[in-house]
Amino acid sequence: MKRYITAAFLAVFLFSAVSGYRLYAHRPVIVGGEGSRDNPVVVDRPQISWAYYGKLEGEPRYFKIVSKEPFKLYVNILVPDYSPDGEPILSHDLSFEIFNGDTLVYRAQGLRSRWTRFYEPYGKDHYYMGPEYEKEMEAGEYMVRVFNSTNNGKYSLAIGTIEKFTIVGLIEAIDRAKSLDEWFFKQ
Repeated sequence: MKRYITAAFLAVFLFSAVSGYRLYAHRPVIVGGEGSRDNPVVVDRPQISWAYYGKLEGEPRYFKIVSKEPFKLYVNILVPDYSPDGEPILSHDLSFEIFNGDTLVYRAQGLRSRWTRFYEPYGKDHYYMGPEYEKEMEAGEYMVRVFNSTNNGKYSLAIGTIEKFTIVGLIEAIDRAKSLDEWFFKQ
């Protein structure tokens, strides 16, 4: 039965790709424990909607954005909701900062923000959505730092707003979604 559902799902998306329509959803990227200050995760095309899934393991994580032209920067932080039927948790200790060189552009403090439950229908996953930032930015180099008081725990960092998939991107996303279910959404 599962094979038939998967085949039907792929057929719909193949039809969309062949007929010239684009598919819309965020592009998941599993970064795990990558993203040190000296070797940050490079965000390719920051206008495209990316969802970086990672884990703090004693140190903050860094994401580098370089753009040769002005662009709209959108950043949002999420954490997995392990008990979507339980009482909501309205505050989480997860924050991010955006820098342009040494200049702090924005600080999102997780403990001072209201977190809301968020259901993502493509992956059928439950999250808490935390603080977000959206602004037109000048060309340049920016760094996003993800952290909390202990620098431990799982997070998803969403960057960008344009949600497009090609058929190859869709197949990659389906494969990554399986990995996320096995890793990211397990306590």
